[in-house]
Amino acid sequence: MDSAKYQELLAKYLNGDCSEEERELIDQWYASLDTEVELPATAEAKKQLLARNWQGLANRTLKTKPVRRIDFRPYWAVAAVVAVLLGIGWYFLVASTDRVATPSNVISAVKPLLIEKINTTSKPERVILSDRSVVTLEPGSKIRYPATFAARNREVTLTGEAFFEVEKNPNQPFLVYSNDLITKVLGTSFRIKANLANRNITVSVRTGRVSVYSPVLTTAAKPKSDPETIGVVLTPNQQVTYLNQEHRLVKTLVEKPAILVQKAELPAFTFQNTRISVLMTAIEKTYGVDIVYDEEVMSKCFITTSLEQEDLYDKLNIICKLLGASYKVIDAQIVISGPGCP
Repeated sequence: MDSAKYQELLAKYLNGDCSEEERELIDQWYASLDTEVELPATAEAKKQLLARNWQGLANRTLKTKPVRRIDFRPYWAVAAVVAVLLGIGWYFLVASTDRVATPSNVISAVKPLLIEKINTTSKPERVILSDRSVVTLEPGSKIRYPATFAARNREVTLTGEAFFEVEKNPNQPFLVYSNDLITKVLGTSFRIKANLANRNITVSVRTGRVSVYSPVLTTAAKPKSDPETIGVVLTPNQQVTYLNQEHRLVKTLVEKPAILVQKAELPAFTFQNTRISVLMTAIEKTYGVDIVYDEEVMSKCFITTSLEQEDLYDKLNIICKLLGASYKVIDAQIVISGPGCP
């Protein structure tokens, strides 16, 4: 059987269009392989792989044991085995060698076979990893990950932007490498956005906690120290931006802090001559933020207002206007300053 007819039969098989007799032929030679072969995940990927490399593969040889239980012409079976084995080897060779550069001191000594996913569409795409963690990959972004995670760590490499929903596993930390930054989690949801132009990276947390650090900062500050000890820890509604040109981390709040408590536990934001400390406590509980202010100076401040529909920053703007005060976000904390109340 020549290459054209072989590709035609294989394409029919992968698309589910072949007859029962043709399907049986394909199944028989595949079952006869002496070594376990794992094909790419989708039928389309399999077809593209073999179609793209058939001419080169067909001219190469491979010593194989006699094919058993095959009732069709032997040379066709050998060609099929050659195509699969060498095609898969080519596929993983490209995936493993075309790796985004990552600091050598943070990559595991054992390099597993990698899968690369590039979102070439105009919409976010979901990628499900072997541990059932889900990565929502934004358009134009790329992720590389092992088909099966190693026993010690779960490691992926990201170029661009993605939202991660990581399965909890305290015994197997999840690490995301993105340019010079490493994000380490045990089980949480967070977003990483890498700016390709200036190489700045922003990590924002929705749930759980993450540790964010960079070996570059370790080298500059304390060459022999643990890089994680000079990084930052993020909790929900917090984010950090790694400024590549300045080699520093800037911690702040996310652009739109989300409500973190269940609806049944949500405090009422309608206040009638209420002490300011009560209002501050309600905000802290709702958004998981720390509010710093001089409690003694503002001990005589009482507020009457309704803030049921406003987001966090609108709430703060209204409160500060009523108090004649102002606020800043410093190291992911809200710092309120003002003259107090008579």
